[in-house]
Amino acid sequence: MASGRSLKSFIKMHGTGNNFVIIDSRSTNSLNWHYREIANQNICDQVIVITNSGVADCFMRIYNADGSEVEMCGNAARCVGYLIMSEKSTEYATIELINERILECFKVGGRSIKVNMGKPLFRWHEVPLSIECNTLHLPIEVEMLKDPVAVNIGNPHIVFFVDNISEIPLQNLGPRLENHILFPKKVNVSIVQIEKSGEINLRVWERGTGITASCGSAACAALVASVLRKYLTTKQTSVNSPGGNLLVEWADDIFITGNVGFL
Repeated sequence: MASGRSLKSFIKMHGTGNNFVIIDSRSTNSLNWHYREIANQNICDQVIVITNSGVADCFMRIYNADGSEVEMCGNAARCVGYLIMSEKSTEYATIELINERILECFKVGGRSIKVNMGKPLFRWHEVPLSIECNTLHLPIEVEMLKDPVAVNIGNPHIVFFVDNISEIPLQNLGPRLENHILFPKKVNVSIVQIEKSGEINLRVWERGTGITASCGSAACAALVASVLRKYLTTKQTSVNSPGGNLLVEWADDIFITGNVGFL
């Protein structure tokens, strides 16, 4: 994407292995797209539609592979932020989401993009849960997974801590947990292994999509849950997923930094 030029109407990008089809609808503000068909044809995790915003550089809508619309995608925000900054020849851009969050994007070098994801939410009705529960220790146990943390990073997450993430049959357990009765809007499922170095290894089942190589909001949830459980004393670490690594920092707001690329 050359600086100062308009976005193409259809482009494929990835953020640390999280694959997207990005559609620029700012000229028409149209949402008349067959999202599931596009996802199936292009083998992507989400379809992203950019429209106009009255309060930010653009409005970003996020559609899962099953066609459902969701509230947040940190890796997609990094990709869209990169495109908008390239178009404007700047190192800063803002993105509006359907949950009324405004994401701030910063270019930190090359194709490395940092995004302010906003504040994590912890109250049971903010996640949201269907009944009042202690979000630091949810009463959920499915086979070898139990006692997760729930947190909202603009979208709902649960985080399980395990000794070895490679031993968890996420393909089988993910759908059961995503559709657990405790989550009226379904939930993203993270399996976390904390290294002695303080780095986090992460595998994710994303609601409406399935297993993905990376998930920005899940990386944020993993760090927040680790700190809340006092498994980590630092609020900054590398979160390592199959698709690559994200630097996650929690200082009131939570930030992710990582590379983006084209497919």
